[in-house]
Amino acid sequence: MQPRVTIVIPVYNGAKYMREAIDSALAQRYENVEVIVVNDGSTDQTEEIALSYGDRIRYAAKENGGVSTALNMGIPCMTGDYFQNQQQYDFLHTDKINLQIEAKQAIGE
Repeated sequence: MQPRVTIVIPVYNGAKYMREAIDSALAQRYENVEVIVVNDGSTDQTEEIALSYGDRIRYAAKENGGVSTALNMGIPCMTGDYFQNQQQYDFLHTDKINLQIEAKQAIGE
């Protein structure tokens, strides 16, 4: 069985770019991936955009406290064996997770 990878995306007022970030996480060729978006007290359309993904992502919201506190909220919610931090303005190459898992398997981990 393939290990599960959790991608956590902390977001603060990231409505401008977060859709592309989420889409790139969901577009991974590696199939055993979950995406968690943590809204760090945004005042823009962050929540509306995140909720538009329905059950394709997991969503959590908290008061603003910074990216570290958002990660600290998302990490305990993960069901994956591995963790990938993705910023709200980052785009993941479609093979990123696959290549990382293949590299780990190649060295026997």
